Amino acid sequence: MERFTPYLADINNLSCTVKVDAKKEYVQPALKNVGNLSLVLIREAIAPVIFRNAEEEITDIEVKNTTYIRGVPNKFKYPEKGRSLQILRALGVGGKHPQNKTTLQPKAMPSEAYDLNTLVFGDSVVQDGRVLSVKAAVNYSDALSVLRKELCVDSSFHNAAMEDGSLFDADTKKNSNSLFTRHFIRPGSLMVQVLSTRGKLLPQIGLDHLLLSIGAAGTYGGQTSVTGVNIKTHIVGIYGGAYENALSSPYELIKTLDPNDEEKGTDVTAVSEHLHDLLNDAYPTVMTGEEAHGYMENLLQRFDDNSLEKDYKEAKPIIDNYFDNWFGSK
Repeated sequence: MERFTPYLADINNLSCTVKVDAKKEYVQPALKNVGNLSLVLIREAIAPVIFRNAEEEITDIEVKNTTYIRGVPNKFKYPEKGRSLQILRALGVGGKHPQNKTTLQPKAMPSEAYDLNTLVFGDSVVQDGRVLSVKAAVNYSDALSVLRKELCVDSSFHNAAMEDGSLFDADTKKNSNSLFTRHFIRPGSLMVQVLSTRGKLLPQIGLDHLLLSIGAAGTYGGQTSVTGVNIKTHIVGIYGGAYENALSSPYELIKTLDPNDEEKGTDVTAVSEHLHDLLNDAYPTVMTGEEAHGYMENLLQRFDDNSLEKDYKEAKPIIDNYFDNWFGSK
């Protein structure tokens, strides 16, 4: 991972001091600098997945007259942010509040609520009338299917029956007409997504924390109790440069793939190799998917044997001091 150091923040220099005049100064986050990492992923449906809004159909978007499945960022960010909170709790270095329920009492220090998760995924809390907003150091793109939507989606028909198995509604004394169709993304469907950093805001421990949070298969989307674990994540590669390249957008990457080729479009290896060949030429610093998976597996092993705890505990006081200085008395 040392190859990516030029594109990552220095954890010991997350903030800087700005002078207002000869007597006054204040602390703020370090100024943004050139440096970008793009973590390109393939999200594989390994069981039915449901990405929807108010309508029952799977969400989609049209690109060059072709309709693709569109998994909006929060469909992936929300469960992974939740998983990373559990990591902090297991190591005793954060995760004091439920996800999206962060609170801070009027005289409490910001570090009572904010932790490494805040730095990676962002957060916002109101304290005594002040909004303490932290922008995420990692940006999630949409996840777009490799194949056109019609080849990735199926549906099943259901009814809301009584516990005894009949359609009789004991309350209304009538047969139930609660019938509905459930649309789902078919197992084997592949989606391309990019997680990217900008401005050298993410330190190495933050990148490790991100990789841990995506390292295991998980449960994504709505009505997840129906299928349980349904998404497996594959890393195409990690790509570093001074600035982002247009190819780090999944909207550009899917244009290079045939949306009608079902044989290649469901082959993780073939799609990964195709995308890596494109991105390898577009970025000066590269880590292959195989190397990245090896590094991620090592992190998971270190988490299991508790050897990773030392890194997190060394980072905690630095992160605490960062938020206390930024939003606190200085």
